[in-house]
Amino acid sequence: CDAMTILDIQDLNAGYGNGDIVKNISFSLSKGEFISILGRNGSGKSTLIKAIQGLLKDTSGRISVIGKDISALKSFEKAQQIAYFPQLFQVPFEFTVEEIILMGRYVHQGKFSAASNHDKRIIQEIMDVTETASLKHKKMVHMSGGERQRVFIARALAQDTPLLFLDEPSAHLDISYQVEIYRILKRLQEEKNKTILSAEHNINLAVPYSNTLLFLKNGRIHSLGSPEDLVTKKNIQEVFHADVDVRKNLHSGLPEISLTFQTPE
Repeated sequence: CDAMTILDIQDLNAGYGNGDIVKNISFSLSKGEFISILGRNGSGKSTLIKAIQGLLKDTSGRISVIGKDISALKSFEKAQQIAYFPQLFQVPFEFTVEEIILMGRYVHQGKFSAASNHDKRIIQEIMDVTETASLKHKKMVHMSGGERQRVFIARALAQDTPLLFLDEPSAHLDISYQVEIYRILKRLQEEKNKTILSAEHNINLAVPYSNTLLFLKNGRIHSLGSPEDLVTKKNIQEVFHADVDVRKNLHSGLPEISLTFQTPE
């Protein structure tokens, strides 16, 4: 893989012991790319994100991160390259927001060393960006789903890794925060050259922020390309079994979809 390829996946098959859920997946990511994986519920988005990190036992194929085989990396080495924001969290209720976000710094400081001034500065910056500073002394148990979502995104950002994997980052968030989270991710991509891979169900949310879309259907890659090439009436029909109108967004000129409603006779 060339110097710009940060993640390379070849012939990946993965599942949970009762047959493969994702099949014959091959693609690569360049440093600083933003790719969104889109597909119906059950198409294998979450399985794919877990498999790429080597989190599933039943996996075949080759995955390399920065030129190294992922199976050869120790877990702390992986954590220095990839920050992962899963769909479902075990919420450690007794911790405060600040403590949770600080956990993202463990890979840089070792579990039992105190947070340095550098760590504290990074945490403060991230809390400002994710609007979690006002919650910092709050315990997780007293928070809404959307607040927790922002805290866990903040923890992933605190890891400060070259690769950021997110599984449905917009779930549980109202519209303003959905856009805000994607703006934060876009800023990290553009200003800090982060490489972002995000599984998303909302096509219109993914399009303006992604360089590349990957449409997943029944665990296989249906199509891979730019939003302009992929968001077509035909593709949406094939992948999502939905009838939509595709038009250009008035502001961005990018494709966006709207559902076609049949008026009752």
